[in-house]
Amino acid sequence: MRKPFARLKFLPWRSLFQAAFVAVVLLALPVDILLQVASRYGNQSPALESMVSLLMSPSMALIIGLGLPVGLGALAVFALERIDRSSISTGSLWGLVLCVALVFLLEKWLLFGSPGFSMTVLALIAVGVFWKGRPYWHSYRRW
Repeated sequence: MRKPFARLKFLPWRSLFQAAFVAVVLLALPVDILLQVASRYGNQSPALESMVSLLMSPSMALIIGLGLPVGLGALAVFALERIDRSSISTGSLWGLVLCVALVFLLEKWLLFGSPGFSMTVLALIAVGVFWKGRPYWHSYRRW
């Protein structure tokens, strides 16, 4: 293992970025847009106001804040299984964590104007990726 970064160029980057893009567009983007609309127009009607107060409660915010990145990572592995199952290994799972983090950061930057990203979110994305990608851990020797 003299050149660990030399193996990065052999990862299936196109498939990894496609899976990350699908995961962010299917999960993170609708949740962010829903929260933006709910916070902006939350006081228009009593029913919408009660839904916004439920979504903005501390316990629900914690569930969304912790569950979204884990679900994002798991959904990315699910999408990668559909796009290119043969290339999944431990190394490609780490590449998928990087791709999901970059696409998620880009989505936050485009939607909010400033990237709101922390190491906790990155760790939770990795937990989701490796939780769903557990059957592919046996291929660590190829990495």
